[in-house]
Amino acid sequence: MFIFYSIHYPLPEKEALLVQSMHEFGEFMKQQPGIIFQAPYPFKDPEKGTLMGVSIWESREAFLAALPALQSARSDSPSKEWEAKPTETYMLDSAASYEGMTRHG
Repeated sequence: MFIFYSIHYPLPEKEALLVQSMHEFGEFMKQQPGIIFQAPYPFKDPEKGTLMGVSIWESREAFLAALPALQSARSDSPSKEWEAKPTETYMLDSAASYEGMTRHG
């Protein structure tokens, strides 16, 4: 299993636009092979003012196979103009992916 999530820093006056854009992108993401879960709307941290998008995939390979379509879908989006700083992205593999690796210790 593989989790991809992103942290966004919306400009306060553009937050609603970014939320809608993330929702629409999530709907597109749900159509990709290998996706298990896509949060219907981003999660908001009211203290930090950030938005987080979350998706769960069958594997890193499934996500990487969908990545060209996902990048293409975002290529014309003005969403970067709606953020105070660049989006942070995280790619996490299930610890089960590492079973069988040699333990050091």
